[in-house]
Parts: sequence; structure tokens; C-alpha cells
Amino acid sequence: MSAESTRELLRELASDLTPVKPLPRLRFVAAAVLLAWLAIGVGGIALEGLAPTFWQTLAVPISAGGIFVGLLLAGLGGVLAALALAIPGREPLARAGLALGGAGVAIAAWVGFALVADSSLAWRLPRAGDLPCLLTALVISLAPALALAWFSGRAAPFRPLALALAAAAGAAALGGSVAQACCGSDQAMHLLLAHALVPALGVFVLTLPLLVAIRGSERSQNY
Repeated sequence: MSAESTRELLRELASDLTPVKPLPRLRFVAAAVLLAWLAIGVGGIALEGLAPTFWQTLAVPISAGGIFVGLLLAGLGGVLAALALAIPGREPLARAGLALGGAGVAIAAWVGFALVADSSLAWRLPRAGDLPCLLTALVISLAPALALAWFSGRAAPFRPLALALAAAAGAAALGGSVAQACCGSDQAMHLLLAHALVPALGVFVLTLPLLVAIRGSERSQNY
């Protein structure tokens, strides 16, 4: 092949290339996700108000305050893991996020089950009185979940399912932390079912929509 033919071939190949849009820095995306959560969360707190005993319970490990701390850690860890899973080479950061998120989920669940074990209440399924807090958590979780889906679609992750699971649990936990801060109930089964187990609900409800959103965002980047 002559030099001229080679140059012509290279020009033809280059003409079909599409410029790649650079990804924003991970710290900026993390800040944007958390700001979206804070904006919605502060609005929710302004409307509902903090629980009267919120600040006091933060000093009591086996209480609503313990569940709040666990959910907050689970949310931060889930967001960190999801963002890191979207970018190859960030596996150590993803593992750290998963460890933090897993610890937060375990803390919230352990506190919830401990509260029920210490009470004389019978075990039950969720009921109508639990729905307002569950819905509040899910609604607030939509802002960070959508932000994570948008960024993940731009990044074209290699493990979209793991990313969607981390994002679903993390976003739900962030929403659940706000719902817990506003909830004045001290009923043990309500705290377990409507608050401590919210990350599990997020995984069940949000994982598939997040996967669809990530795939849709990936396709839109290819056109």
C-alpha cells in the first residue's frame, strides 16, 4: 500500500469518528448528586419539620437517631460506590464506597431489629401508617437516583447492574434519612419497616428503572 493510499484510508477512518465529550470530575458529580439530595431534603424538612426528638435521639445509639446515622452512611457509601463503578480504574474507591454503604445498611437494620426485639410488639407487615414515610423516602431519592443514572450513562460503565444496585440502595437511603429526620414516631415496627429497611425497598423498586435510564443515556450519547 502506498503512502498516499494510507493517508487516504486514515482520512476516511477519521471522518467517521465522533468527538468524545469529557466526563466531569468525579468530585464535582458527587457534589452535584448530594446537592440535589440536600435541595429536595431541605425542602421536605421545611414542609414537615424535624421530629421533636431528632437531636436528642442522635445521642442514643439504639433509637431513631441510630437509624438516621446508618441511613446517612448507607446513602453516602452507595453514591460513592455508584460513581466509582461508572469509571474504569476506580475499583478501590468503589470498594471503599461499598464497605461504607454496607456498614450503614447493617447499622440501620441492626438498630431497627434491636428496637423491635426490645419492645413487646408483635411482628407485622407494612401497613397504611407506614406509607407516608416510605413514599417520602422514595420521592426524595429520585433526585440523586436520576443524577447518578445520567452520569453513569455518559460514562458507559462495565458493570451496570452492580452500579444500579449501589445507586438504588444509596439514593433510597439518602431519601430515607430525610424521612427519618422528619418522623416523630417511636413505634418500633414502624421504625424498622418504614425507615431502617428503606435501602432494601430502594433496591427492589429503583434498580430496574435505573438500569433502563442508564442504558437510555448510553444510547443517547451514541447519536
